Amino acid sequence: MERLNKSTAAGQATGPDFAGLCEQIRAAAESVRVAAISLHDAAGEVLWLTESSMGPDEHNAVREAAERFRDERATPIITHDLGDSRTAVLIRIAGAQRATLGIVMLIVDTRAIAPQGRGISKMMTPSMQRALTEFTKMRIAAMTVAPPQPVAAPAAAALRGNAAKPAPAPMRRAQPAVPPEVDKLNAALRRSPIALHVQRLVPLSKGSSLKRFEVLLRSKSGSSPNLAPEAMLKAAVEHGLGSMIDRRVLSELIGWLVRHPLVWQNDRALFTVNLTATALHDEHFIKFVELCMTKASLPNGIIGFEVDVASASKLGKKMADVAVALQRIGCPLILDDFNLRTECFELLRLPGVKMLKLSAAITQQMRSDKVSQAAITAVAQMARVLGIHTVSKRTESQAEKEWLTALGVDFVQSNAFSPPVAIDALIKSESAMPA
Repeated sequence: MERLNKSTAAGQATGPDFAGLCEQIRAAAESVRVAAISLHDAAGEVLWLTESSMGPDEHNAVREAAERFRDERATPIITHDLGDSRTAVLIRIAGAQRATLGIVMLIVDTRAIAPQGRGISKMMTPSMQRALTEFTKMRIAAMTVAPPQPVAAPAAAALRGNAAKPAPAPMRRAQPAVPPEVDKLNAALRRSPIALHVQRLVPLSKGSSLKRFEVLLRSKSGSSPNLAPEAMLKAAVEHGLGSMIDRRVLSELIGWLVRHPLVWQNDRALFTVNLTATALHDEHFIKFVELCMTKASLPNGIIGFEVDVASASKLGKKMADVAVALQRIGCPLILDDFNLRTECFELLRLPGVKMLKLSAAITQQMRSDKVSQAAITAVAQMARVLGIHTVSKRTESQAEKEWLTALGVDFVQSNAFSPPVAIDALIKSESAMPA
């Protein structure tokens, strides 16, 4: 598998040899059994990965390290427990002015560095020091430094009658402390075992073989197995940690798809993931998506993202930027809870929209209300002209299914006709199909 992030490939042909540097670091840290190495800039953005992708725990470790390394007095090496006997060792790369230039992260066997990371000193050999110095040189060369402005000598300024006082040094903005409850929730989210379920959207056209699945998060804990972790999701969104859950779901899904290509290789399958408002506001989330998709080498159109129209409307231009980025990556956009308000129709101008999930309010009265029937028909016809599929949710009877078919809707999402199942059930159904 190609190790280079394609988004940076153009600049690497004549740029720094990150691949060679990682091999140098791996050889220098042989004593601690390195599983993966990644190089980052001062903000934690990925410059290079030796593995196919980074999971949400690894991303969280880098982001926390970037925050801590902003303090010049912080220790230059920190560790982050990733679970499963894995530890992230994060090394701060600093310049002559002690400002952070980059971060090196090594994923190592926890047992190799002993309790409390006492074995880290074994890594800091002369070979490692040379490798880190090389990375420092790369980061200095990559950074554009503005030329210093000429400063008049005090005597010259006095002769002009303009002896100004020296400008005060800029104040460093203090980083807000993380509340203890948020820190505890953050740790709980990383440890909480999760499982993926899927619900297939039932096609209404006869003979249709389209496979459309919504990916659902379920708890894997012994106390509430296979239930949606509503409390965890609610708390995460309220404390601005929703994108962490979205990252975990996406990482789990991509890993599963890579391991089970027979489920999707022969069909135009689409797996859609709901996005929290936090992810839409997280400027790093789209980069995370692109990195994961590129490293996994999954085809365009296999993973889409659902956004409810209320959240999309509130985002305004930001939503347009997200839609453009997702289309560039090859991820379709699904608009959930679509209704007949003006702002909903404006969202149809977003690039990459491939599916509308109708608001239940539109379909609830369709059998007795001609206005509802006309509305559904109008939306279905408009969507068909735009090349967009329509979905009716919470359809529970055969009669409703027949009405929706007649009105031109493409799919129904229904617990009555296709209840959610564990994602591994798709492996069994695929293997049961005749060759």
